[in-house]
Amino acid sequence: MPTSQSLGVNSQNGLSPIIVLLVLTLPLAFFLGLFVSKPPLPSLIIPTQKEEVFVEKIKGSKFHSPDATWWGYNQEKIVRHKDTVFSYYIDNDDDSNKTTSRFVVVKKDGDKSWEEGAMFPTSRPGNLLIDSNGILHAFVFEPFNVEANDSLGKILHYYFPDSASGDIKNFKTELIVDNDGKSETANIRVGAAIGQDDTMVISFGLTKFNPAYKDQSEHIYFKKPTDESWQHAYVDGLQHDYFYPFTLVSTDSVYLLPIQDDYVPPTNSISYPNIYQKIMFLQYQNGTWKNEMIVDLSNHELAKSRSRLLEQEDLYEDKNGTLHILYKEFLNPENTFSATSHWHTTGKPGNWKSKQINFEKPGVNWVRLVEVDDNLYYLVTTFGEIFISPIDKVELTKLDIPEDAKNNYPYVSTIKGGSNKSNFVDLLLLGADQKLFQEGKNTNYYIRIPKSQFTKLKQVSN
Repeated sequence: MPTSQSLGVNSQNGLSPIIVLLVLTLPLAFFLGLFVSKPPLPSLIIPTQKEEVFVEKIKGSKFHSPDATWWGYNQEKIVRHKDTVFSYYIDNDDDSNKTTSRFVVVKKDGDKSWEEGAMFPTSRPGNLLIDSNGILHAFVFEPFNVEANDSLGKILHYYFPDSASGDIKNFKTELIVDNDGKSETANIRVGAAIGQDDTMVISFGLTKFNPAYKDQSEHIYFKKPTDESWQHAYVDGLQHDYFYPFTLVSTDSVYLLPIQDDYVPPTNSISYPNIYQKIMFLQYQNGTWKNEMIVDLSNHELAKSRSRLLEQEDLYEDKNGTLHILYKEFLNPENTFSATSHWHTTGKPGNWKSKQINFEKPGVNWVRLVEVDDNLYYLVTTFGEIFISPIDKVELTKLDIPEDAKNNYPYVSTIKGGSNKSNFVDLLLLGADQKLFQEGKNTNYYIRIPKSQFTKLKQVSN
């Protein structure tokens, strides 16, 4: 990684033979369960074989906004090291933006129950990364004074030196970005990724209201776990706010894929506070920033009357160094919430090709990329379904999930977060439906997909 200006930084008698036989066949865990406390993350497990999909209901946020776990689709929320999966959830007490919530680190060893570890104060969801030594890294936004403004705060780096051996309670802390409660020094919409050389990067955009920069700006902070300090690089003078940055660490570059997210004070009935109409690609290499527009719908006929026309879905680099960008469009004049199309852009900076993905399936909400044995696959979700497919020949294969898994945001363990050398793809389905939250029917699921499920699809498509 190229360097920039260095910044200092400061988890029996009388029983029938039949009954005796039944008792003897019960597992020891049944009897131990009578005397030990219940696990902190109660689970609903759908019985499967090792080569089948494993589905488990997990704990999540109790309230929908503004900091529930589902929020922040650009973030890394589940990582794996060998046989241990690490994740987190936001434990919140209400829907108020005047109260602090808790970032709770959790882990699952093999088929064991989930265990809770350290927890940290926060007002937004954050990121998890895992390095090549199995050390877990958590990046958490902590508000300076949540009652005054839950969006002004600092970014802390918590890491767990013994997480490779299962310890998620003991941690160390680094301050990455400080805050004095007077101006925005770190945005709440933080992306994160880790490279093959263990370079960790966090990214975010800042508005023009920060006097230290010219107009809007995009920032990265980066270091290796063995480095003493975080380095800071930024580009400013941008014409729009670009938030929710997907982050990717390559061999010699950092790539960001944020989306336009301006604040426009409403002046009449057709004005909206946020405008999702442009997706910009940014590259940081050898101390230099470059940016180019991937898609611009600001001149579309719907642009003046609707805030959201675009949303990015994923950013990935394959084994050949080809970059992959997924995004979706919302261009139905009668429906502002359903995506009308999904696009797959491939190439390298300055040389892109785009094609619309033909799923032949209505109601597709999210598309993510999954890499298995150097081949890429789509992971596709609708309101209550999940599918997988090769990218070169789209044929959707449905995975069985419970009926109450509705309107979820998908988060996948990939090499971008440090997960590799595993026989599984780990997935979080985090309930995001406000109505289901209000009705107490919101659900969250952990899904473990054997990689053999993907390779079978590749064999069939060939």
